[in-house]
Amino acid sequence: MGETGTIQPVPTHPFPINVGNTTAAFQPIVDVSTGVVAAYEALTRPLPGNPFSNPGQLFNWAEHHGLLWETEQVTRAVSLSAASQWPAGVQLFLNNSPQVFADPRFAESLLESVRTTPGLTPGRIVLEITERSEQQHVEGLDAQVRKLREAGFQIAIDDVGAGTSGLNRIMALRPDWLKIDRELVGGIDQDRVKQNLMRFFVHFARLSGVRLIAEGIERREELVTLIELGVTYAQGFYVGRPGSREQTLDPTLGEWLREQWRGALSERFRDPRRTRVSRLAKPAQTAPASSPVREVAGQFLRQATLPGIAVLDGGRFVGWCERDQVLRAAGDLRAAQPIGFLVSSDSVTATGETTVLDALDLVLSRDDRSLGRPLVLVDEGRVTGIVTMRDLLHAIADVASNSQSRIAPVTGLPGRVRAEEHLRGLIAQHGVPPMDAALIDVRNFHAYNTRYGFDLGDQLLRRVVTMLQLLVAKGETAAFLAHLGDDRFLVTAPAGQLSRRLPMLLQQFDRELDTAGGSMASARPMSTTDEAPGVGLRAVLLPTPFGVIDSPRDLMRAASDGRRELGKDTGHSVLITASIQPGETQRKLA
Repeated sequence: MGETGTIQPVPTHPFPINVGNTTAAFQPIVDVSTGVVAAYEALTRPLPGNPFSNPGQLFNWAEHHGLLWETEQVTRAVSLSAASQWPAGVQLFLNNSPQVFADPRFAESLLESVRTTPGLTPGRIVLEITERSEQQHVEGLDAQVRKLREAGFQIAIDDVGAGTSGLNRIMALRPDWLKIDRELVGGIDQDRVKQNLMRFFVHFARLSGVRLIAEGIERREELVTLIELGVTYAQGFYVGRPGSREQTLDPTLGEWLREQWRGALSERFRDPRRTRVSRLAKPAQTAPASSPVREVAGQFLRQATLPGIAVLDGGRFVGWCERDQVLRAAGDLRAAQPIGFLVSSDSVTATGETTVLDALDLVLSRDDRSLGRPLVLVDEGRVTGIVTMRDLLHAIADVASNSQSRIAPVTGLPGRVRAEEHLRGLIAQHGVPPMDAALIDVRNFHAYNTRYGFDLGDQLLRRVVTMLQLLVAKGETAAFLAHLGDDRFLVTAPAGQLSRRLPMLLQQFDRELDTAGGSMASARPMSTTDEAPGVGLRAVLLPTPFGVIDSPRDLMRAASDGRRELGKDTGHSVLITASIQPGETQRKLA
């Protein structure tokens, strides 16, 4: 409903709103990971004969005159009637004010309406609690939420981040969905503070099992940023305007969304030290070197936010001109001369594949006067964008933060936090494309570590990582390696690859241990009179588990069950295959 309007002195007798002068429009809520419509929000629309010109006027009038119950009863009936024979797998979002939601009559009235609407069940309906006032607490709301949830309805809090939809309400109501207000979404691609706040909500939602919807998306750049931040559901004019319930997502947009999600998913699980500057790039304004200075100055006057311009000679980048530099020249005798005469000799550039850490080294190679200039990206001789120093420094800060908290210090691999995020991402894709997983550990590692010292133990782990990279993940960009802690590792790869590559890993590990002069000789006992514990690798292979399991914990549990069936720990390397079926785990020792 979300629109505003002035309060009109409409007579209340007879009640002016009815199912004949009110209708419902449906706005899609899109699952960006799959590129399909997951739900529709029902939005009230006045028809001819209705005394109100827009929904904002209608609901402001109803609240002012104490008639919200009667008004929402009509609009709810209209929405449910329009949703009759609702399509399978799609949910319906219904708006409700907190005052009406808390009314003791609400639950029974809603249940009766749903029972009499063909094709609808409580599980298909998400009840949005909307805000129209600054009232922080509505008596009875918590109890009604519990009652409706027990009846099978889901609960969403609307306008999170605006009005009174604050943390207290979220903690009290424990919603299934959070709808992020458009004030936090608009311009998020250009606002670092909004991005940080959205990261907080994404992290909270992930830990709490809550689904997150970004509302009011009107620009592609906003949607791209939201996808990169991990927001799964999108609503707004860019993905779909209010219309009939039969509307579907444009197939081209759906495919683009899936590609964006896959790319963002891959980027989120990549080592943050390898983040490419192409992710930070903004469009670059260019001008031929022969353009008069006054002409280029006109571009700056028409675009107040333009920081500078990339100067080209026959399409080749020759240098950068700052905004102030050009405007000053346009006010003196240089106004008629070509812009090429203003270009400085400092033209250090990068490619889109340059990492943010390498980009920082490039910037620091400039002289002090040029440090603040954007970094120009050039690929195959063509200017592809610029990276501002502000964006580069923010990215460096992210690398430092992520490296400290999400990278295993001994091996440099992604740690347990990033591994669980990666697994959740694969689970969310329902096993498409099919991926295998394996849990790998060093048998008797604790005894070895205790007897021969942590330095040799760390050397052994680093050698295992090298073999995993060379023998298991080499040449496969979709492979993912993580160090879960101690001697345990996770690897995922496209279906069929691990079954071929893991045996080579185990054979190589045993071969190097058995060869006195091998590359793992440094991991030998410190005394030749000591007998080393029987060290070996143990790999539990789980073929295509991601269409079956519901959480990373399920994967870990299946691997643990497979290890327990191994029997006596002899110290030799061994491969165990655990085939997971829905509802049970069937294991076959290999």
